[in-house]
Amino acid sequence: MSPLQTMNVARTRRMAPVPRADVVGARLGRALLLLVSLGWAVPVLGAEEKPEPTPPSSEPMSAPSQPAPPPSDAATSASDSTTPPAELSPRRDVPNYRQLDSEATTAGDVLIWVPRVILLPAYLVTEYALRAPVGGISTVAEKNNWAGSLYDFFAFGPNHRGGILPTFSFNTGFRPTIGAHFFWDDTFVARNTFTADAAWGGSDWVRVAVGDRYTFSGGDWIALQAQWQRRPDYVYFGIGPDTSDDFRSRYGTDQIEGRLTYMHRMGPLRLESHGRVYRTVFRDYNCCGDPTVAERVERGELAPPPGYGQNTTAAEVGLRAVLDTRPAGYTNRSGVRIGVEVAPAVDATQGFDRSWIHYGAHVEGSWDVTGKGRVLSLGVFTAFSDPMGDQPVPFNELVVVGGTEPFAGFMAGRLRDRSAAAAQLSWRWPVFDYLDGVVAVGFGNVFDKHLSNFRWDSLRGSFEVGLRTQPSFGRSSFQMVFGMGSEPFSKGFSINSFRFALGVTYGV
Repeated sequence: MSPLQTMNVARTRRMAPVPRADVVGARLGRALLLLVSLGWAVPVLGAEEKPEPTPPSSEPMSAPSQPAPPPSDAATSASDSTTPPAELSPRRDVPNYRQLDSEATTAGDVLIWVPRVILLPAYLVTEYALRAPVGGISTVAEKNNWAGSLYDFFAFGPNHRGGILPTFSFNTGFRPTIGAHFFWDDTFVARNTFTADAAWGGSDWVRVAVGDRYTFSGGDWIALQAQWQRRPDYVYFGIGPDTSDDFRSRYGTDQIEGRLTYMHRMGPLRLESHGRVYRTVFRDYNCCGDPTVAERVERGELAPPPGYGQNTTAAEVGLRAVLDTRPAGYTNRSGVRIGVEVAPAVDATQGFDRSWIHYGAHVEGSWDVTGKGRVLSLGVFTAFSDPMGDQPVPFNELVVVGGTEPFAGFMAGRLRDRSAAAAQLSWRWPVFDYLDGVVAVGFGNVFDKHLSNFRWDSLRGSFEVGLRTQPSFGRSSFQMVFGMGSEPFSKGFSINSFRFALGVTYGV
């Protein structure tokens, strides 16, 4: 059992706990049934292969008119020696029980070799540097029942409805963190889940959160969340598509937030609305050996970011609509995903004069080349941030990319401006249960308002290879990703960003 199966077992047992005695009994019953079937089948098949003996004739072949004299001993001996033995029935052909006919070669079988050849180096890395070691560990874990033992250790309560699971995160350029996720299913009423999270990342890095989610009978859900977080390691390189790595700086904040989210599903269409209120307070923290934003500004290395040092108490409402025709599951994952979202916000302390709106869209087509989970996807993504009042959008409310697809080769917060556009080509294939290998290449960048200064030679490259949970895994996630990012084409397209991310998180 893979490490991802360990997480999946935990989440699955939370939804439908099964006593281990029943599982053992079911497996023992299937094993006994198989043995009984084999024990019955062997003599039956043997009986079919053995020739039936010829029964002795009870009547003479002919009725002589007069009784014949008894044969002499010599005649009897001669007759016994010359009578040929009874002929055996011919052996029947072995039937084709599996009924497997050779499948005709399809276009997908031929085209699958194109990405295989192009992505061979990346495949070798994921196969022998990632999958083989993880596969060896998972084999040992399965033989020794690590998953069951770990879940029994971390879960408690009736039918293991509650538990405390470890969390961790390592991300190049940021503080590594460790934490815990507490859950209790069917809290107060059925289909209600209460969660609590805590994480620590060293001096001045703390996060605590609580949440409660109720799932309706039709699959819709509503969730309430509250969190407080202090971080000293946010990064800022400047604003625009041509910012330099030489001016990496840090800033810290304390942020408290409350959020209410409702999700409604209508077939392949998912509608998600939210409202949140949050307060951001800038702090003069030092981290990671980099100068702070204030120090860069004082030395004249960076222009003062808009809104830096101005604490914000904001209210936001948002709506997201996603049409996803891709079937859930391991195979036949072809389909189209189209999404749009909009989220206006206003600073409650300054009124409409300091307000902004976020909006964007994405379109992605996926083709399961073989129908067995080998998925080739091509997507286009855009994001925008515009002021609605007279004041500019605060720098921490601009479009900020990095750390996730399609900019996984850059650290989170590496690029920011009024808009962004990108395209990504990715290839995913199943490695273990709920875990995919992924190789992706993307091109994009941030730009001024409404992509007004977009140029083809301003695009940057982003490359990633690693392991990610499948979309059907739900709100929890695991990733182990290596990424690289480049300078814009106008600056030589040289690789100047390297990123490694490893971690597991759980949703409400």
